[in-house]
Amino acid sequence: MNAAQQQATAPSRGQSRRAVVKGAAWAVPVLAMGAPAAHAGISRCTVTGSIQMGPNVFTDVDAVCQANAQSPDLNVPRIRTGYGRAYLPVYIEICNCTVDSAWYRFREVDTLDNFQIEVAGRHNDQNGAGAGYRPGFKLSPVGESGGCQRFPLTYRTSQSRPFSSSLSGVPGNAVGVSMTVTLQRHPSASGSAPSQNDPGWATVSTFTVSGSVWRTVRVGASNSSDPVNFGSCARQSGVAGAAVQAETRVAGLD
Repeated sequence: MNAAQQQATAPSRGQSRRAVVKGAAWAVPVLAMGAPAAHAGISRCTVTGSIQMGPNVFTDVDAVCQANAQSPDLNVPRIRTGYGRAYLPVYIEICNCTVDSAWYRFREVDTLDNFQIEVAGRHNDQNGAGAGYRPGFKLSPVGESGGCQRFPLTYRTSQSRPFSSSLSGVPGNAVGVSMTVTLQRHPSASGSAPSQNDPGWATVSTFTVSGSVWRTVRVGASNSSDPVNFGSCARQSGVAGAAVQAETRVAGLD
């Protein structure tokens, strides 16, 4: 799948709640969360707001233990960095498409159990306080500096995934995942963000992308054995990445 296959849709009923998502809501000031874009990106604007998802790219997926899976903290300990790969966007950009400054907030909901999205390094509980919406941030009027804000995306898993040596192609056994971002706007002109439960928040747009996730670490020449124990929070190791591809070619296992 390429970026052209991504399309804006309303979130499905299956995306409203994941049984594995339980944890504290994220409550860190958004000013540390995303970098302002250079311009407002008028061509991306709709009537009241715009979500611009980055194109799907191949990016690393880290492993975290089950005990830390829903932690909203920065720098959640990894039990294996570079555990696998994902074919998903690595940023979200939000633009104000009105002539007035406005407050915005968003949430992201995915369809894959034991898989966590991090926005600027933080995971958020979509079933927590505020229905999983991240703190509000104010954007300047359309066409002005500060009219857009970009938020980096990273991914982690707390469950074993199917193995493939591929780093830059989606393997046939990859696990599919969809992610829906819902954007809300608040009409307040205040210098302080409206509260998470303020009734003035209203949805202006949604955007859904689909991608894939798989594991690239293994035990020796075994593709079926996962070297990572998700029940342990100790740092763990395994063969991965370019080493896997090189060994596979030599052994003729691919």
